[in-house]
Amino acid sequence: MLLFMVMCLFIFSMAGCTPTKSKDAGQGSSPELINVKTAVLRGPTAVGMIKMMDEKPSLGDNVKVDYLIEQNPDTLSAKLLTGEIELATIPTNMAAKLYNKGAGYQMAAMNTWGVMYVLAQGVTIDNWKDLRGQQVDAAGQGAASDLVFKYLLAKNGLDPEKDLTIKYIASPVEQAQLAIAGKSRITVLPEPWISTVINKNQDMQIVLDMQKEWTRINGAEVPFAQTCLVVKTDFASQHPDIMARFLQEYAKSLAWVNQNTADAGDLVKKHDIGIPADVAAAAIPRLNLKYMSSIEAKTAVEKYLQVLLEFSPDSIGGKLPDAKFYYQK
Repeated sequence: MLLFMVMCLFIFSMAGCTPTKSKDAGQGSSPELINVKTAVLRGPTAVGMIKMMDEKPSLGDNVKVDYLIEQNPDTLSAKLLTGEIELATIPTNMAAKLYNKGAGYQMAAMNTWGVMYVLAQGVTIDNWKDLRGQQVDAAGQGAASDLVFKYLLAKNGLDPEKDLTIKYIASPVEQAQLAIAGKSRITVLPEPWISTVINKNQDMQIVLDMQKEWTRINGAEVPFAQTCLVVKTDFASQHPDIMARFLQEYAKSLAWVNQNTADAGDLVKKHDIGIPADVAAAAIPRLNLKYMSSIEAKTAVEKYLQVLLEFSPDSIGGKLPDAKFYYQK
């Protein structure tokens, strides 16, 4: 009888240790879905990511990437300040400003090394000194592109306030329209407006390349670091594998765009990022697209931000970002 009781106790205790099957048993538990919101600005900063936006390469079995096209920097900046975006392509000075505000984003990589040019018609401009005494149309007074233009003028011995007249136009759209209509002799514009103007007014030609002048002054190893990719710091630290895969695919996308300008132009039209296919194809070689990790690009970025800081501290948030600004694996 004693032995029988011991055996019963043993059986009951084993039954209590056996996991209870739930109604979902056998189906397996699904891993948590990771949503990655990636934003690009409508226009040239989106071109380098167009292959990724079209193919949506996998970043993992449980990873979903949403590609968002934002209409202007202010809208995108607001979303970044609230932390609702994981990755975004934005102007480098905007990235520094966000970091200095404590918004929680780092520069993940460089993608665009300058898209600014000087066009002219009916006047001979062979070098920067030929701008002396001229009226030059520009947009975005106090913007980063305006500050870089003034920096290059100063490096060529020209006082932007005294040696020429900079006439500020309301927007690049209106500026391009004036150039197309032959009502602007000299104008400073970014791509893709350069290609748009040249396509419609063949008398207007590129006379000065701001990217080449920047490297002439600062050295080929310090190119014009105009636009970058930023990442939410918490996301990057929590998901290093996803981040590594994203950067790998982004580098491939940038390289593909450079090598397939016509096909890239078609994708730009397909995804409606604000540039006609033929204009995009013509503009891509002048977008200076090239992937570079944040650490590799640090010297160039610091030089660019230092120039902006000297002209307008507020343009980068009042100071140079510290070393934590530059994401590394």
